Order: sequence, then C-alpha cells, then structure tokens
Amino acid sequence: MAIDLYQTGVSGLMAAQAQMATTGHNIANVNTEGYHRQRVEQITNTSLLQGGLHLGTGTQVSDVTRLYQEYAFKDLLTNNTEQAGAAQLHQHLSYLDQSLSNLNKAISQSMDDLYGALNAIVDNPGDLGNRDITLAKAEDLASQYNQLYDSFTQEMAINSREIGTRAQYINETAAAIAALNQEIQQAGLKGTPNDLMDQRDKLIEELSSEVKISTIKDSNNGMITVLLGGREPLVSGSQAYQLQERPGKPDPLQSELYLVNPKVSGSGTRLDGASLGGELGAVFRFRDQVLPQTLSDIGKVAVAIADVFNQAQSQGVDLNGLPGQNMFNDINSDSAKGSRFLTTNAAVTGAVTITDTGKLSGDEYSLSYTGSGYQLTNLASGKKESFADLAELNAGLEQNHGISLDLQGTPATGDEMRIRPTRMAASELKVAIGDGKQIAASGQVMAVADSDNTGTAALELNISDSTGALPGKSSPWTVSFEGGDYTVSYVDGAGDSQTLTAAFDPDNPVITVEGLTITVKGDPKDFDRFEIENVSGSGNNANVVAMAGIKNQALLNNGRSTLSQSFNQTTVEVGAMAYNQRIRSETASAAYSQSFDRVQSMVGVNLDEEAANLLRFQQAYMAAARVVTVASETMNTVLQIR
Repeated sequence: MAIDLYQTGVSGLMAAQAQMATTGHNIANVNTEGYHRQRVEQITNTSLLQGGLHLGTGTQVSDVTRLYQEYAFKDLLTNNTEQAGAAQLHQHLSYLDQSLSNLNKAISQSMDDLYGALNAIVDNPGDLGNRDITLAKAEDLASQYNQLYDSFTQEMAINSREIGTRAQYINETAAAIAALNQEIQQAGLKGTPNDLMDQRDKLIEELSSEVKISTIKDSNNGMITVLLGGREPLVSGSQAYQLQERPGKPDPLQSELYLVNPKVSGSGTRLDGASLGGELGAVFRFRDQVLPQTLSDIGKVAVAIADVFNQAQSQGVDLNGLPGQNMFNDINSDSAKGSRFLTTNAAVTGAVTITDTGKLSGDEYSLSYTGSGYQLTNLASGKKESFADLAELNAGLEQNHGISLDLQGTPATGDEMRIRPTRMAASELKVAIGDGKQIAASGQVMAVADSDNTGTAALELNISDSTGALPGKSSPWTVSFEGGDYTVSYVDGAGDSQTLTAAFDPDNPVITVEGLTITVKGDPKDFDRFEIENVSGSGNNANVVAMAGIKNQALLNNGRSTLSQSFNQTTVEVGAMAYNQRIRSETASAAYSQSFDRVQSMVGVNLDEEAANLLRFQQAYMAAARVVTVASETMNTVLQIR
C-alpha cells in the first residue's frame, strides 16, 4: 500500500513539475513574436483493482499542447494580406500624388509663361528678343515633360528592383517553411513540437503580408502545404517552389514572375503580378497599372501640345518669309510610331499613327490575333472589341481611338501585341526649331468680307497642304455665293486662272482648293462675296494670335478639355485614387487589428494568469512532495515493526 502511495505521489510531483516548467516557458516567451501559449494536458493513471475496488494510482502528462485555432489563424492571414497590400499601395499612390502635384505646378507655370511670351509677340511681331524668349519658354516646357517622364520611368525601375527583392525574400521564406515542415514531421514522431510549429506559423504570417496564400494541413504528418493565391503550390511538404524573375512579354523592361519547380528544368507558371495580393501585388499594380496609365494620360497632353503648335506653325510664315516649320517634334515620326507598338513575334512589326489627338483617351491596348480576326482589349477598362481583319481594325481604331496601325507580317495565334499611343510622348516632346525667327507669327492668308454682304457668313481658313498654291500678293482669290452655289476664283500652281463652282451644303460647309481648306461659318446670302488675300509680313501677327488662343481651345477628350484642364484632370484622378486608397488602408488595418486581437485573446500569454498558475502548480508540487514523504515515512514505520 505504501509503494502505491509513493508512486502516486511521484506521478503528481512529475506532473506539477511539468506544469511549472511549461508555465515558466510561457512567461519567458511573453514578448516572443508569434509565440502561442502552451498548456500541459494531464490524464489519470490506470487504476489498480484491489479487493474489488479500483484504486487510483496518480496522474501522468499526456501531452503539451499550444492554444491554437485554425479558423482564427486563417482569418488573420487573410486580413494581414489585405492590410499589407492596401498600405503598400497607399504609400506608392501618396508619393505619386505629391510628385504629380508639384510637377503640375511647374508645368502649368511653364505653359502660362509660353502663352505670355506669345502674347508679347502679338504686340510686336518683329521683336527678335520676344521671339527668342518664346523659344526658350517652349524649350523649358518640353524639358519639364522630359523630366516628368524620367522621374516616372525611374520609379518603374525602382519598383522592378523591389519586385526582384521581394521575390527573393519569398523564396527564402518558402524554403524555411519547407525545412520546418521536415523538422516537424521528424519531431512529431515523439510528441508535439510546439515551438517549431510557432516558428512555422510566424513565417507563414510574414509570407501572407507579401502575397495572398492559403494553407492546408496534413493531419497525418503535421506538414502544411502553402498555396499561392489558393491555386499554385508554393510549399508542398518538404519541397519549396521558387519565384523566378524574367523579362516581360511583350515589354522586356516590365519584368514578370514565374513560379518554378527547382527540380524540373525549364518549368514555370507565369503569374499575374497584380492579382498576387499583399505588398508584392501592390507593387505590381502600381508599376503595371497606375504608373503607365498616368504616363499615358500625361503623354496625351504632350502629344496634343506638339500637334496643335505644329499645326499652327503650318498656317503661318516666319520672319524669313518661309512657311512655318514644326515648333515641336513630329508626333508621327518613324521612331515615334514604332515606339508605340510592341510584340513577342520578331517576324511582326507595327507602327501606330496618331490621326486625331482629340480622340486620344490615354489608354493602352492589348491586341491579339485569333486566327480569324483581331481582338482589341482596353487595358484600363477591360472592354473588348473584335474585328474581322486589319482594315476593319483600323477603321475602329481611327473612329474610336484616334489612331491607326500599320502591321507588317502575319501574327500567329497567341502572339502578344501591345499598343501604347502616348506612353512615351512626354519623353519625345522636343523643340524642333532653333531660331526665334522661325516662329511663324505671320498669317499667310486672310478672308475679307465685302462691305455689301447681307448674310452672317464668315470664312475660316486652314492650310491643309503646304505644297498647294495660295493667293499671292497680287493675285487674291474670291469666294462668292449665288443661287445656292458657291464659286471660287483662284490661280493654280501653274499660274493659270481657275474657277470652281459647286452646290453649297450647309451640313458640310467645307471647300478645299489647292491645299487651302475654306470652312463657311454662318449663313451666306446671295451675292455675298469674300476676298482671300496674302497677308504675310514682319508686322503681321495674325497667326501668333491664333497660337496664343490655344490656351482656351478645348482640344482633348473629344473637345471637352483644354491642355491645362486635361493635365489637371490627371492630377485630380491620382489624388482621388490616393485618398480612396487611404480609406481602404484604414479599413483593412482595422479589420486586421480585430483579427489580431482575437487571436491574441486566445493564444497570447497573460502574465497575471500565468503567475496565478505558477502559484497553483507550486502548491500542487509541494503537496505531491508531501505525499512522497508520507509514503516514505509509512514504509520506514512498517520496516521498524518487530
């Protein structure tokens, strides 16, 4: 009986010792990140049947478990991914918002300075100083756009390097999780390796801030499978897959990630970076969606600036008496057209021509060949358009997007083609003339209404072909109206007098003669007459007046926005994105805090509770020790009986 009592006391002593050791372990790790509170599980020993009675034989420690709830942990992972990604994207958008706001101020000031210099030429067209100042202001404006482009492309490069760094960190974390899986499997053969499981969960939580993951636990061996985005395996048992950075398609500078099995050469699954979630997904989204769209929107304005000033120059004569040359670069130069098209097929080349700057949206497009036609996808809106052939494609591009595509070679099904009408325009904006005398301030021609006209008509003149004949100083043209017809009397390029008579169409009041487009504004009456004269000269400011008026012309967004308004709209849109993302970040952070507090309430170490447990288990230890002492004393008493 004493022996049984001794064993019972020893079992209680050992159990209390395990309880105190575990409680001390909890207290020691109160500040250890990722630690889950542990608890000793006790069960009673098998009872002893003696004299028809089941006598207890003490206790034993069955296991040391950690407090863990899988659902709460998975909820924490989900919210951690959301808050990390939202905070990262907000950080990038805040940078972009601040940068663009500052650049907008500088560019707006440069635009105002250019208009101011043009107005100075209006007052004194022959002043060479005003002309040189105007040219300097134009160069300053172009430089501002060039710097903006350089700043944003540098940010893209930084993001690409960040993607590579984060991919390497994910690879290292995945390898560490796989190694812990192996250790846990081996250690699990002789108990539950709680501390190793804490280390693994901590790594999984850190991984969830980088990318969206889900986990599946194998109940047989304790290993965890980590799935990237809930689909692709990142960690499978003791094997870790890797993220590999490769040149992008069709843009090699826009690097992409592939998920590869290191044991299988040449393997790889191409990943959609923006859908990865977490901080890595946020970097992809900012680099591949936000920055390109912003650059293209700004490029749209740069293209319009070059186009409208070049058109204005073509309508006038410079101080040397020569037709005006392009003030800025040709928006449809061979290099510019070629830079707007990318493809993965080396046998295919393309050139994108801008046909109408007013229809440019600033969007970019993915073009795919289906085998029986073409499909155009707007990368901003996701809208898809299908076309039977290249001619139909170009008709749609010109009508809806203000561009056309010259495609050389036959695409193959699956080729990736990209159309970027305005992505690089801010870098391509350059001043094309080098002398203030080349500013075409003087108008070439003007229309003078006869004093006896009774209608409300006026003529708007536009030189559409600079090679055509125009009215000379001694040979003006006349435009007259009678009986619903118009008559144009002019001198052609050969110097011969010609007469053109045709029915006047109020719905299409445009007349083109020898490269001069005449648009009738208002309502002409019978016998109304106009004379078109050559008006070029050093004191003529007719054309520079039109240049200065560009400031108030609604040239973009199908005639709804001026140049400055369009740039401001881009700035406002980025600011709105940054503000909305801040709200999302705050909401996601609140959800994560709630999940974190919920998990901590279950698994965190409470020092007051552990201190109370320590006292309780100490008392149990002392009581069990007393049982052992009693058993020993009883045995000694029995042995002393004679």
